[in-house]
Amino acid sequence: MTTVRGTHVPLTDVDKMDYSECLAYLRRLGDEVLTMRLGLEPFRGLLGQLDHPHRRFPSVVVAGTNGKGSVTRFLGSIMSSCGLRTAVFTSPHVMRLEERIVVDGKPISRQEFAACFSRVAETIRRAELRFHPTYFETVTATAFRYFARRRVDLAILEVGMGGRLDSTNAVDPRLSVITPVGLDHQAQLGNTVEEIALEKAGVLRPATPVLLSPQRKGVRRVLGERAAHLGAVVHDLDLPALRPLEERRGRYSFSFRATNYRLGMHGKHQIENAGVAIQASEILERLGFARHGTGVREGVEKARSLGVLQKIEGRPAVYLDGGHNRDAVANLAAFLQDHTNPPRSLVFGIMRDKDFEVVLGLLAPLFERIYFTSFKSARVAAPQRLKESCPRGVAVPNPLLALRRALEAGATTVVAGSFYLVGEILSAIEEGLVNWDRPASTRRGDLPW
Repeated sequence: MTTVRGTHVPLTDVDKMDYSECLAYLRRLGDEVLTMRLGLEPFRGLLGQLDHPHRRFPSVVVAGTNGKGSVTRFLGSIMSSCGLRTAVFTSPHVMRLEERIVVDGKPISRQEFAACFSRVAETIRRAELRFHPTYFETVTATAFRYFARRRVDLAILEVGMGGRLDSTNAVDPRLSVITPVGLDHQAQLGNTVEEIALEKAGVLRPATPVLLSPQRKGVRRVLGERAAHLGAVVHDLDLPALRPLEERRGRYSFSFRATNYRLGMHGKHQIENAGVAIQASEILERLGFARHGTGVREGVEKARSLGVLQKIEGRPAVYLDGGHNRDAVANLAAFLQDHTNPPRSLVFGIMRDKDFEVVLGLLAPLFERIYFTSFKSARVAAPQRLKESCPRGVAVPNPLLALRRALEAGATTVVAGSFYLVGEILSAIEEGLVNWDRPASTRRGDLPW
């Protein structure tokens, strides 16, 4: 058995792995963030060994701090509904790894994942690389190979972290999109929004269009200066043309450039994300990618984002949201104030490297009961540590027990703080492990797939 320098990953018999062996291989690479290595040259070397699969399909990259996952899914749904075979790559996954790699709304099958992943792993073994690709790089390479095999017309790629050195940035996109930039991953990207914006600006390309969501003043200046230096063609979201219309049970309709749309996702903030995706589709049409109005409207309504203000119907209602930074949690808090009534219960778990004191400062005033819990991650914040920041909360390390305690109170219940926590709760619901007095349809029917 041999290993690649810097890891202890066995590299024998990887050419015919099954799905469970692929997952075990990834687990041995370590935590996705703790082991992250920013830099493109080693990853480009791997793509070269794989015969450059990322060059066999045109792409759009979506960077930013908040909203990039929703914009990616909106745009993917729009272009697919317009008749293009459209790939979508997102991260992290909530319940299953296959969620990250989607073509026309359908996640990659376990068999297809194993086939593509095995080829990547075998290539890594044969290439005798100095350092083993990271978890994220290995999954990104698998996605690129799958998209090439499926001969997709367009791939929409959500940037994992930053932009300049993220593995998704190995492509040469036809269009770059940058959603609102805020503070997150400061240890890797910088301590100010301007420093972080410079990293996000790494997805810009010379003489290539970039579409910007509304940004903080300093961020917009940094992005504009970098675009001017490269000769990138800047488009700002046409915010005056974006107008909310009506709301039904937390889902909004809106008008954009004289056309009406209805959202399938919850939350007023999704109007802006949908507007960005619609305007991106207009730019793509000018670049030769066919679209039509009916498909755009259908795509906006069909788009879903697992674990983002996701509602599990019943009494009491349960909302799940993986947002973990100031801006994302501000959107959650605004939604709860507008569309729910007290009493409310919060089941909360978060990574210890997040600014959980700020997050709790925004959320805690809205809840009568707070349960601090844990989940499976090397980076999880201990419930007792969270309680130190909010003494009236109760530490309940088992997330299912915390959820049960919240439901017993008969209040609107919110599970928040991490996609890892949301994923564990959704998996338990799907497997029938959450015992509550609810219709059976809420076990599986509310999940996108």
